[in-house]
Amino acid sequence: MRSRADMHLVAMVNPPTSQYAENWRHPLSRTDWLDAGFYADLARTLERGRFDMMFLPDALAVPEDHAGSYATTVRTGGKGTIYVDPVVVASVVAAVTTHLGLGATMSTTFLPPYVIARTMLSLDHLSGGRTAWNVVTSTTDAEARNLGMRAIPPKGQRYDHADRVVRTVLDLWDTWEPGALRLDDGARTFADPARIHRIPRRPDGPPLSRGPLTLPGSPQGRPVLMQAGASERGKRFAARWAEVVFAVADDADGMRALRTELRGRAAAVGRDPDDLLVLPAVQPVVGPTDAAARQRLAELKAMLDEGEILRILGRLLHARPDELDPDGDGAALVLAHRGATGSDGFEDMLLRACQAEGLTVRDLAARQAMSQLKPQPVGSPSTIADYLCELVDAGAADGFVVMSALYPVSLEDFVAGVVPELQRRGRFRKEYEQRTLRGRLGLA
Repeated sequence: MRSRADMHLVAMVNPPTSQYAENWRHPLSRTDWLDAGFYADLARTLERGRFDMMFLPDALAVPEDHAGSYATTVRTGGKGTIYVDPVVVASVVAAVTTHLGLGATMSTTFLPPYVIARTMLSLDHLSGGRTAWNVVTSTTDAEARNLGMRAIPPKGQRYDHADRVVRTVLDLWDTWEPGALRLDDGARTFADPARIHRIPRRPDGPPLSRGPLTLPGSPQGRPVLMQAGASERGKRFAARWAEVVFAVADDADGMRALRTELRGRAAAVGRDPDDLLVLPAVQPVVGPTDAAARQRLAELKAMLDEGEILRILGRLLHARPDELDPDGDGAALVLAHRGATGSDGFEDMLLRACQAEGLTVRDLAARQAMSQLKPQPVGSPSTIADYLCELVDAGAADGFVVMSALYPVSLEDFVAGVVPELQRRGRFRKEYEQRTLRGRLGLA
């Protein structure tokens, strides 16, 4: 079992809107997220805070509404309007940091396993063993059409294909045995061909690549596998492959139940449950005092426009404008548009919140625009640290994916206030003691 000090912190970085709809308009937010300096500065902040990793999500299409239009998304600066290629960003970050992990997203539905394996391993070598592959199957028809397909395959088919892709990527990472790269001048041997192999045929069918890869093995054994599926099929996939699970749960009970379930599923397929870390998403609002943090939250809410957030919710759920009665039943709206987002887990979370609290459509739109459907602790560094420590102590989390309302100030506030408080309590590292990401996460 891990020690009480082994809390893990990962920052999810997805400007310009992050999880707060008005991020790009806020006077405290930077808008130079198309400049390498933005990511370099943020990475230095996270490394100063001894974060485990910067995690870069991705999507391969601008989100569309019920009519296939992207107008609402681009006009409002909605999430997904802009995604800089995560591998390119991770390369920038690798060049300006020494320890910070680099989590980059690549889709198993659209990318060949050889491309994924070589890209991730290249980044891993150039960063000294700091890479994680965030495994996604993608979710939308818009993405499929951008990649030459008529529609996204059904969820089960996508995950079945993802199983084969991940298996092939792992096999490719193993095509060079340790010590295969010799550089033996006396024997005139660059690499030992006896230690470099093609992928063996497995009982479940021919591999999706034959190998070998054009790179020797990883400095950390292999890049870390990260995943975020919350559906029944997604959890089966996580139990088989994931080493870090980015989890979204409503509350402490939901976090604990999910972590317990995933660890149990991992054990059932023969894995050590301690080799699967569950990191729930949190979006802290930090202030020097509890009152100051509550004031910051109130200021964020005050910037929202009801008409805009209703249009954003409508786009998200593929609802027509005439269905968006502000005083209507939020749960009914979600139920009427099941499957619109491509994420069963996310829609389940919306539905639970609506049913538990009787949210109207207006309420749901505001909560979604503020990312308040995910845990959002508000308070001083001590208050936020209390919250995080209680969740870890209750078996609800191995650490957290920290999400930002504002870039970069939310993460700067967290690093300046919450991290020192966690360190003072002996709950978070003061220095990086392991060179590789895998070592730092305590993974086999």
